[in-house]
Amino acid sequence: MKALSSTRVLKNVQKHSENTIFCANEQILSFSFFEHRYSFYSRNTMKKAVSIKEIAEALGMSRNTVSKALNGQHVPARTKEAVLRKAQEMHYKSFDSDLLKSRKHRILLLSGKPFHNMNFFLPIVKAIEKCCYDSNYELFEYTYNGKTTFFDTVSQRIDDLNPDGILAIECFDSRFINKLLEKELPVCFLDFPGYAFDPSRPHDLLCCYDEKLVRKYVESLIEEQGAKRFCFVGDYHHCLSFHERYMGMIRGVNLGGIKHTKEDDILYKDAEFDAGSVAAFKERILNLNQLPDCFVCCNDFVARKVATALKELGHRIPEDVMIIGFDDVAEAVEERPYLTTFAVNKTFLGEEAVRLLVSRIEAGNIATRTVMVDCALVERESTLG
Repeated sequence: MKALSSTRVLKNVQKHSENTIFCANEQILSFSFFEHRYSFYSRNTMKKAVSIKEIAEALGMSRNTVSKALNGQHVPARTKEAVLRKAQEMHYKSFDSDLLKSRKHRILLLSGKPFHNMNFFLPIVKAIEKCCYDSNYELFEYTYNGKTTFFDTVSQRIDDLNPDGILAIECFDSRFINKLLEKELPVCFLDFPGYAFDPSRPHDLLCCYDEKLVRKYVESLIEEQGAKRFCFVGDYHHCLSFHERYMGMIRGVNLGGIKHTKEDDILYKDAEFDAGSVAAFKERILNLNQLPDCFVCCNDFVARKVATALKELGHRIPEDVMIIGFDDVAEAVEERPYLTTFAVNKTFLGEEAVRLLVSRIEAGNIATRTVMVDCALVERESTLG
């Protein structure tokens, strides 16, 4: 994927709010609004009252739209912003600058899969819901069927809801993404397609910084435990996170001086393989030329199925073979051996997604941004002999 316009890595999520320029900007804006408010009362009390009609004419909008914005009714975020700023600038008689600090955004959480089927996303969605509730934002959730191509239906639903911005989860079809961005609404994606794809329209991307962690851990297994053969399990084209995990393993193996080909991996397309079937994994394991020293799985769900398949085939974990998962979800510790994995701060991902989207809603037309969040290695029985 081409280099995006702006990229930042969040390494210490506990200190994020101290370093986020959005918070600093909001404080500055609030201060300037405060000053303007008092300059109005001290210097303009004798001026002729400004009417809604005059504000509408100055902005080229209808009186009805201006009235709605001033009375707290729903209009697009950028429209409300323009009206409130113009009302302040023209010293509208009943204008309260506090409105500029208490905007109520409408956010659509759009998903290509049902959330209840995804252990990884449940804490993220809960964090999004809480963040919106605490900030007095309206939140709508809509799940579309990713197996069909009916964007017109989705588009109509978006128009009906009239959101100020969209949080997109499990949206990995490039055609769908391009059409979504053509609606010219602020959009923040949680993860992205796992192949070269760089849409021209501005957006935000929030994902985990996976490659470096996996690469370093693979290198340590080679140096400290003598591992020589690795096998990636998953569809690395599914999403950017899976692709980064795959590339982390490949680079770690290459840096360790070990030859590796795709024939050494268990690769599949999600649409053509039942990743929930232990029998399917047993068959693929038996078809490998040689049992690897370590399986690197795309996530904990797949890692648990592979672990079960290996045990049914008579292999011991980690004595005969090691397993690595990702995400640190329930599957990692639901039975023995407990899985070595990489923990993702899911609550922070949800909160940061809302912060990113709201900042884009309020800032208007800004360049594409990518925010990458660090993960943490959690070593357990599946690699500790």
